[in-house]
Amino acid sequence: MNAKLFALEYAASLVKDGALLGLTTATIDNAPMAFLREVVRRGVKQVRLVTLTGGGLNADLMIGAGVVAEYETCSCVLGPYGPAPNFQRALRTGLMKMKDTT
Repeated sequence: MNAKLFALEYAASLVKDGALLGLTTATIDNAPMAFLREVVRRGVKQVRLVTLTGGGLNADLMIGAGVVAEYETCSCVLGPYGPAPNFQRALRTGLMKMKDTT
């Protein structure tokens, strides 16, 4: 049986410039933040991000770090903490392409 667990650094190294990255966690719960911070540290750019059931802190971190070129979602909020500021800023300034899947 092949190993299904990898070191965090190795897993993040699989995300290349222009990759399509899907996240299933909304708002602020259970987001793979260590993995996402490692992707940001590696300097990956132009990622196409998809979040199912909406995005939250996970997507907002990636957007704020300038990693995301295209984002497909139905919403991006920080739950009880309100709108996701980096997401809102990116929409207003046109820093990323948005695909609305509401």
